[in-house]
Amino acid sequence: MVEWSIASVLKTEVLKGTVGSNPTPSANFSRREMEIMWKRFTQFITESTFRVLAVFFPPTPGELPKEPKLILVFSTTGIGDALFDTAAVRSLKESFPHAKIVVCAHRKRSTVFQHDPDVEEVVPYGKSPLYAFRLIRRFRRQRPDLVVLLNINPEVVPIAYSINRHAVFGGSWRCGRYGFLLSHQVPLPEEGHILRLGAVIASAAGASADANRMVYQSNESEIASVRERFSEWINRPFVIFQAGGGRSRAWRDWPVDSYIRNIRWLQERYPVRVILTGGWDNEDVAGKIESNCPGVVNLCSRTTLEETAALLTQATMLVSTDTGVLFMAYATGCPALAILHHASPGALIGPKDSTAGHEVVELSKPDVPVGQLYGEMEKIEDEDVRAAIQRILERRGVQVSEAG
Repeated sequence: MVEWSIASVLKTEVLKGTVGSNPTPSANFSRREMEIMWKRFTQFITESTFRVLAVFFPPTPGELPKEPKLILVFSTTGIGDALFDTAAVRSLKESFPHAKIVVCAHRKRSTVFQHDPDVEEVVPYGKSPLYAFRLIRRFRRQRPDLVVLLNINPEVVPIAYSINRHAVFGGSWRCGRYGFLLSHQVPLPEEGHILRLGAVIASAAGASADANRMVYQSNESEIASVRERFSEWINRPFVIFQAGGGRSRAWRDWPVDSYIRNIRWLQERYPVRVILTGGWDNEDVAGKIESNCPGVVNLCSRTTLEETAALLTQATMLVSTDTGVLFMAYATGCPALAILHHASPGALIGPKDSTAGHEVVELSKPDVPVGQLYGEMEKIEDEDVRAAIQRILERRGVQVSEAG
């Protein structure tokens, strides 16, 4: 682990231009190119070091306790992935009810597990070597019986190996070049729902309970806070529209014109308030919707994740594409309409809980691949979306207004 701290110091010096005979990096390389080169170099050093360690200290499977006392779970990627992983954590807790489950989560995304009643402690993780040393120092002293790697960044694997090399469970598809450090390597399961990925790892670690239900529980103070903040409308039926996901996969998003048409239809037909949510990268879409749909409440970039989750517990329903907020609705039990692209279908990310009354409208897959994902979501039929909204509202006891 020492080379990580040395590498971090050297990286700073190289980017400053103080290492070597030249005072600055060559003009032929941009800062971005230097960072890519440095990342590859540090990966090479780390991998080489741990390959040597694995020869002398192999990650051989050890005898596992029937009733583990401490289970350390790593979940270090995005909010959506963290919500998926709560289902696997629930499986572990139901199978080992007396075990203490500690989750190591990204420091900026740990709130999901802080709202998971199956988790007793959340330990922050960051890519700085300091986090790695702290984790290893603590859990070498309080060694967990099981180390379970769910949705992770590959650089987590050497840390898990250093903590307990005889009881590390992880998926081959997630561990990248460090799969050789797993004592229990789990192969990629056959196609199916995305929750199967966490389920198969939890099962390999000894869990026998189903891993089909995501978990997120807002606390009473959070719910009371949003009820006070939005007291003007929160006691009446309201529908949340999530104004899109992240820009990296914007092909999953619904066109702004589709939002406007269907929100206007909803406002004309039902006595509900429309609430817009989203992050900074959805502000433009939310602004256009607000301008064209008088009466909507635009909360885009104006609520925290915790506040959005609390709002979902009070909402009549959610309308969303493939976003983290959609999965938050699944976890909180808010009835949701998922508007999905065929490349991210309901069979993969649709609801597993049939009791909450969720609906899915999915873009049909073309007979001949078009090779272009962007722009396809405009082909979603308004009639299909409106029929699904009507079914959810009827189940929720919201009737068509007299004017509608």
